[in-house]
Amino acid sequence: MLKNNPNVLRIEDDVIMEALVQRGSAKISKRPPQPSEVFPWGVDRIDAEKVWLSGNTADPIKVGVIDTGISNKHPDLLGNVKGGVDTINSFKSWNDDNGHGSHVAGIIAAIDNDIGVIGVGPQIDLYAIKVLGANGSGYLSDVIEGIEWAIKNHMQVINMSLGTTSDSQLLHDAVIAAKNTGIVIVAAAGNSGSSVNFPAAYPEVIAVSATDQNNQLASWSSRGPELICLLLV
Repeated sequence: MLKNNPNVLRIEDDVIMEALVQRGSAKISKRPPQPSEVFPWGVDRIDAEKVWLSGNTADPIKVGVIDTGISNKHPDLLGNVKGGVDTINSFKSWNDDNGHGSHVAGIIAAIDNDIGVIGVGPQIDLYAIKVLGANGSGYLSDVIEGIEWAIKNHMQVINMSLGTTSDSQLLHDAVIAAKNTGIVIVAAAGNSGSSVNFPAAYPEVIAVSATDQNNQLASWSSRGPELICLLLV
């Protein structure tokens, strides 16, 4: 049996991980022509533009977006995408077939190009780490593989707007390994209004909750002692 094999460290269920998103907010719009660029209130609320005045637009910080992929056609993103991987199927592209990953990537690093929106760091180097499928869910093993890819490819930041209520030592081990290489790890707390999901609940991770435009904690946002900061959405 596997559990008696000295080369097997641990056996766990390959649980399902879900993209953490408010319903209907992350689908890629197909409405040509592109709308004129707007300055998102969330980016304004954290005063990102005040940092840009010093010339700091996060170039060339490498951010791995561990999610459903990133669109390989979106003009507000593609110029900042420097590579990626599909851990679900290594023979397929990292292209986003859901929309959630592109939505997240836009918050992080949409280009300052007169269309769409502008991201927190408009010159960040984005890497699409596709671990979730078209339905916005995927297996724990693919998420762990995505974290391992981020380590091997020297990401400086990884973002995981995904989660599960199931604690996993294998996932925690991967997170610890990433932290030990110097990667800053950010994850969504969750949208259930209850306790913080994993991996956000791990102490090595910056757990991010949500506020509204009145600076109030969103009613649907997960909360708990693990929270470090708030994501304005």
